[in-house]
Amino acid sequence: MLMDETLAALEKAWASTCKVLFGEEAGSMKLYEKWLCELVDQPVVRKSAVSGKEVIFSTKNYPEDAKAISLDEVDQGRKYAPLDINQIKDIDSIVQAVRDRCLYAGNMILGNSKHVGKSSNINDSFYVYSTTLSGNDKYMAYCTLARLDNYGFGGNAFSQCEFCLKCHELTRVKRAFELWMSQDCSDCYYSHGLKNCANCFFSFNAQNKKYAIGNLELPPDKFKDLRAKLLSEMLGELKSKKRLPSLIEMVERGGKPNAPKMPQAAAGTPGLQDKGKIESAFASTMQLMLGKKLTRGIDAYGPWLASHTRGFDRCKSAASGKDIYLAHYGNYTDLPRNRLLTLEEAKAFGHDAKIGLADAEGMGIASAGEKISKIAFFNSDIADGQNPNDIECTINIDAANCYRAVCSVYSKYAAYSFWPRSSEHVFGCDTVFDSAFCVNCYNSVNLKRCLEMDSCNGCSDCLYCHNCENLANSMFCFNAKNLKYAIGNVEIGREAYMKIKAVVAGQLWQELEKTGKARRGIFSL
Repeated sequence: MLMDETLAALEKAWASTCKVLFGEEAGSMKLYEKWLCELVDQPVVRKSAVSGKEVIFSTKNYPEDAKAISLDEVDQGRKYAPLDINQIKDIDSIVQAVRDRCLYAGNMILGNSKHVGKSSNINDSFYVYSTTLSGNDKYMAYCTLARLDNYGFGGNAFSQCEFCLKCHELTRVKRAFELWMSQDCSDCYYSHGLKNCANCFFSFNAQNKKYAIGNLELPPDKFKDLRAKLLSEMLGELKSKKRLPSLIEMVERGGKPNAPKMPQAAAGTPGLQDKGKIESAFASTMQLMLGKKLTRGIDAYGPWLASHTRGFDRCKSAASGKDIYLAHYGNYTDLPRNRLLTLEEAKAFGHDAKIGLADAEGMGIASAGEKISKIAFFNSDIADGQNPNDIECTINIDAANCYRAVCSVYSKYAAYSFWPRSSEHVFGCDTVFDSAFCVNCYNSVNLKRCLEMDSCNGCSDCLYCHNCENLANSMFCFNAKNLKYAIGNVEIGREAYMKIKAVVAGQLWQELEKTGKARRGIFSL
């Protein structure tokens, strides 16, 4: 009954969204489910080891043979038998002793949330379906990485948006279809890299444009007529084929591009870079974790640190051959590799690039790729605020001393990480907020001096824990709260705990020194 209510509400929201964007309803949302899922990370479905019910996860990191449990099945008060301390010789013996407690929690619906189905890692949201890693949303389906949004369908990585369909990496956008990597826009379709634009079709890397088709600004009345023609064509094809081509499909139909010529000012001047600061921060963090210095630099441990984070692909600018980094999120890796520009190049190119009036007047869904081919170039970066000494990074907002990191926001000393926010000294972390001195931690908030943690909150000096809250000096705990000096969800006292922690730290140091990686992680217990 609850699922029926959720889907019924979303059908109404879908109908409203289509009417807002295309002027008419397009039929049931279920008819378009396959299309809406095409470019979005899909929820992972497992079976509960407790009840056999469906359990939804937001990540594929958990092994297929790992035991799953729904969050609403977790028994926080369950008592476990104490470990035989004398039998613990190394990490493997601990894992063997706590194996029955290693249940990975899915269906993570948190906070004030209602009418949420087939979703996980959702907080404070209403009427949400087949969506992951999102919060403070209403009427969302087939989306991921969304925050503070309403009426979103088939989208990835957007924030503070309304009535957005098949959109990717947006901030503060209203009424958009197939809009990519744009901010502060409204009523835009099939466009990329827009800033503070309104009423645009097939436009690229433009700022402050209005009533534009192919970056060519038109009189409002002429634009209105062409807009009506394009929307009618789009709605007809959507109804008949149950999908529309993506912006990327359209651009690729235009064939191989000619390299754009860039003004000299677009070259940009790189700031001074000092990797030594990041090396020093990593060394001190690892010494804090293990009690002993590692003897090699950070890159020796790069594959281990990056093994469960959203990294990037290294590509080249179509204009200059400079390095460009395509982040593994928000559909950046779907961008055509032969049509990429650096941030500075895209700004300079978009200032002047535009199609001719005849091409704008003759624009249609079938012909768009050819008509926009000369202006359809893509930028994959964001740099807001002050970002000193960020090396081989992409999408930085007031971040300093970061290395090979993606989406570093209000953070410093981060490397091989994705979306550290308001954090420092974080290495190999993915989606970690308000944390410090952490290594290989994931989907967590307010961690201090932690290693190999997943879906945890308010923990300090902990190792190998999942779905835990308010733990201190604990390791190998699953689905637990308010423990100190605990192993496997059982408190054992400070003296015994510190003795075993020294054994674990020593083994980790030896493995890292010998192979550059630890044999076990939080996702491989």
